[in-house]
Amino acid sequence: MVTSDLGACEWFVWDLRRSGLIDRGPLDQIVGEFLRRNPRAEAPALAEYLVEQGTLTAFQAERILNGKSQGLVLGPYVLLDAIGSGSMGQVYKASSKNDNNLYAVKVLPRRSMWNVRLARRQVRSFANFTHPAVVPFVDVGTAGGLHYLAWPLVEGQSLETLVQQRGPLPPPLATLYALQIAQGLQVAHANNLFHGLIKPSNIMIGPDNQARILDFGIGSLLVENDGESLVDTMSTANTLTSGLDCASPESIMEPTNRTPAGDQYSLGCVLYFMLTGRVPFPEGSAVEKMMAHQTREPAPIRELAPEVPPELEDIVKKLMAKAPDARYPSCEELVEALEPLVGDPSKIPGGVPASPSGSRPAMTGLSSGSRPGLGSRSQPAQKMTLPQRSQKGVATTPITPPPASRSAPAAPASRPPLPNPLFDPAAAVAAAAPTRTPPPLEPARGPVPNLPSRGNTMAAATKTSAATRAAASQPDPLEDTGPAWAEEADETSKPTFGTVGLIAVALLVMVAVYFGATLLMK
Repeated sequence: MVTSDLGACEWFVWDLRRSGLIDRGPLDQIVGEFLRRNPRAEAPALAEYLVEQGTLTAFQAERILNGKSQGLVLGPYVLLDAIGSGSMGQVYKASSKNDNNLYAVKVLPRRSMWNVRLARRQVRSFANFTHPAVVPFVDVGTAGGLHYLAWPLVEGQSLETLVQQRGPLPPPLATLYALQIAQGLQVAHANNLFHGLIKPSNIMIGPDNQARILDFGIGSLLVENDGESLVDTMSTANTLTSGLDCASPESIMEPTNRTPAGDQYSLGCVLYFMLTGRVPFPEGSAVEKMMAHQTREPAPIRELAPEVPPELEDIVKKLMAKAPDARYPSCEELVEALEPLVGDPSKIPGGVPASPSGSRPAMTGLSSGSRPGLGSRSQPAQKMTLPQRSQKGVATTPITPPPASRSAPAAPASRPPLPNPLFDPAAAVAAAAPTRTPPPLEPARGPVPNLPSRGNTMAAATKTSAATRAAASQPDPLEDTGPAWAEEADETSKPTFGTVGLIAVALLVMVAVYFGATLLMK
């Protein structure tokens, strides 16, 4: 198609070609047909037409209209929508060019390519088994200056949201979910895999009443391997803070100390949350919560929920023992302790998921020949108000194709060891600081109103939604991170405090904490 034939849509078509979402041949054909019927149409009208035809999603169209065409295709994954955010990065709903299935893709800034190869070892480990409660870590790669991690997309509601909406769960239902999680962990631990970040927001409850563990593999990436980690120190501190309500005492003392025994402690915190509607230590700052996991006992469950059986309360106490050796020898013993407390499956709200054969409830030794169901957030497409963008500043250079799905390996960057937020004042402040992550871009609901005129393009772009306004002030995880490499290199060349100075500060803080705790106890 001749560029001059594109009219006011020229910049939009160029950005769409650069995004790699649509091959040029089909794109030119669709755009040509639209412009023959609407020769004076502008970019928002073309974008709406592409959304109506199913060629683009509303999320993709809005990003391109806002000039954010880069990063919509990462390796084999085509990003369809923003579905959440976390301490490590934004999470997107994506389809794969390889199998057309849906995946949850987490995007984070690129670090060392050597570490990506280490992460792929974790991916291969999940190929050795399947389990209904485990959403496997299936892919990790680098594209366009970004790392991406991928899991199959599962449908349902997070356990955190479920309890927030309904309050404490009935003990049989909470026991059922804990049993399913324990069975999944039992199989994972048998394959030398631990989770490291068990918490209510990482447990998805499906429409079949099956609990599924999300974010498997992240905990392994936070643990240094031969002095290397996939994620940077700040991401590790943010992740520690976000999971602080269910973090084991040993992982708080040393963030890289994540083990199967730590998974048991975190599961105990999750079960406490299900039974009482609150986390074990809901009050206080981040540092106070760290100290509570180390030295305090939570409020007794039966004081908050008298209907909980004493046997179930004892299980939670054993799971939340401060010393790892005082917990269950393995999740196998935990499963045996939980099974009798589930009770009559017919009395459990929602019932017990059927086994693959359908012959009996899937209670013990769950296994499945296929991975968890796909298709989360499969809601009907919603129209939205799409902003215009001025034609000023349109690139006049030829458009180059997007980078390959995985770039060439980069040399590993040396980084300081992970801080201990408990005894490092600077790390404690960083951990207590709120994490600023870009919120997901949600399509506006309802019919499409009249589009703004070209004279008001900037006003229209800033009024699309509250999410768009909030995202404008945050760094975009899909933006080109080229300049960040220079910033990272500058940071590594800055002088640091001497080792003796750091040790002296740590000792002073330890002494202060000891005397402060002694005075409080007196």
